[in-house]
Amino acid sequence: MEFLQPLALFGLAGAAVPALLHLFQRRQPPTLPFPAVRYLMDAERRDSRRLRLRNLLLLVLRTVLIAALALAASRPVVPASFGAVHAPSAVAVVLDNSVSSGVMVDGRARFEALREVARAIGRRATPSDRLWRILADGIPERLTSAEWEPALDALAPVPARLDVGLAVRTAGALLRAEGLPAAVVVLSDLQESALTPASVDVPVVTLAPVRLPPNRGVAAAQVTPETWSPGGTIVVEVGGRDAPPAEVDLAVGGVTLARGLAGPGGSVVLGVDRIAPGWHAATVALAPDELRADDGFHAAVRGGVPAAASAVGAGEFVDAALATLVAAGRLRAGRGVVLGDRPDRGATIVLPPADPALVPAANQALAARGIRVRFGLPRSGEWAAASDLLPIEAVTVWRRHPLEGEGVTLATAGGEPWLVLAGDAVIVGSRLEDPWTDLPLRPAFIPFLDALVNRVGAGESWQVRAAPGEAVRLPGSGARLLLPGGAVPLGADGRIEAPREPGTYFVASPAGDTVGALLVNVDPRESDLAVASRALVRDRLSGATVVEDAAALVRAAFAVRRAEITTALLSLALILAVVELILATVGGLSRRREA
Repeated sequence: MEFLQPLALFGLAGAAVPALLHLFQRRQPPTLPFPAVRYLMDAERRDSRRLRLRNLLLLVLRTVLIAALALAASRPVVPASFGAVHAPSAVAVVLDNSVSSGVMVDGRARFEALREVARAIGRRATPSDRLWRILADGIPERLTSAEWEPALDALAPVPARLDVGLAVRTAGALLRAEGLPAAVVVLSDLQESALTPASVDVPVVTLAPVRLPPNRGVAAAQVTPETWSPGGTIVVEVGGRDAPPAEVDLAVGGVTLARGLAGPGGSVVLGVDRIAPGWHAATVALAPDELRADDGFHAAVRGGVPAAASAVGAGEFVDAALATLVAAGRLRAGRGVVLGDRPDRGATIVLPPADPALVPAANQALAARGIRVRFGLPRSGEWAAASDLLPIEAVTVWRRHPLEGEGVTLATAGGEPWLVLAGDAVIVGSRLEDPWTDLPLRPAFIPFLDALVNRVGAGESWQVRAAPGEAVRLPGSGARLLLPGGAVPLGADGRIEAPREPGTYFVASPAGDTVGALLVNVDPRESDLAVASRALVRDRLSGATVVEDAAALVRAAFAVRRAEITTALLSLALILAVVELILATVGGLSRRREA
């Protein structure tokens, strides 16, 4: 038992007062010789046994009455399985306000239902409880019971993704430090893809999963080629599941230029014949469904004239590919961008010499151009090439020169730089021929050269993809990120936090030229609304208790409950007072009748 007002227990000393008064009032009848007094003495001796029992009962009633009043004033509480009072508790609520929580279920956003349950937890909390809230951003926030509901009112689904397992692990670490009875409450749509494993040593409780409607969303939009001259295509991939195909619209500069049809797991190619020179924001939009936040996707396209290109000692594969691109109108024949094994004046793509003895001379020529990249000693092996900026996929490299120095990495081989951009030059770690790499033997070789030559010929041009709020590094000579409210300066290393609102954000150089774009889109995994089963929830969330309704969840959140018995003690005191009054009154009347 605990007492909310323990100082009131000093009132228990008053329980001794009836006993003291009883002792002080005890007296022996005086001995008098009068006959009438002898008669009274005889009567008292006859009733002495009844009087002693009555007085003892009054003494007990009065003592217990005072003790009950003193205990009631101290507000005692005892463990109980019912009642509105609970022990001081630490509760961490993981409230899912990610993209998927905005899905409409029976005409109401799923987030609204989850927030109502969170409000119920706040209403049950007392000032002695410690409440934590973790949202989709994963940052824990401590709130008082008075702050809880106003803070919830300001929330809405945001373009972010919640890692439920990580949030539960964070909550468990917080609650361990509180030293109170604790529980982690998970209020989420329990998207299966967001349910990463979490093992914690505090109880976890969550609502039973609710089936979410079919959904489709734009998963990706790949611009091909990077520079349109005068037109190009965007390959749109659609994610989600169980939804029928829908119309896909492509808008450039706010004007719809192409339409197609695609469903979850499918793709569609949207082509544009002509676009004006310069950078343009592009938007891909799906027909709306029950989850609107993933129906759009932001991209960027750049219009320009085809670059001129020529090759000197670059190999027969490069010569053949350039001829094909010129014939297709993707490049112009001329000296513009020179591909060869020695750096040329102006824009150039430098390949390592076929003769290893000429590598030192190539390094000297690079240094003379002010290019701070050099070819290292040749290596042989087998490495996978990868790039987020160029169309190469499943390419293998067998021979290469490590690229040492400073520049922007356009592609890697075995995780090390393989193509490096330094000013208006691109240095390639391998010759583009067999047996250096299998890239010339793949269909991606011509699109690769198209993107690479047009990138170098048009000057600095890049696109970086990021999730809302993600920390990213912007390559090249970008100086300012252009936002609707103004420009944000970039640090010397180009690192910045991506805006939290999806969109196309251009980057300007110190001279004011647009040199690249930051594309911010929601995580495509949010489109897959497959819900985890109860068994999977328990397996991944440390044996979580899955409850059916909000009332059961709130009770489970404050599992250690206490009932205050003040009312019961006051009721007992009232009953004792009535009994004492009746007993004293009846006894007094009886004595007067006998007298």
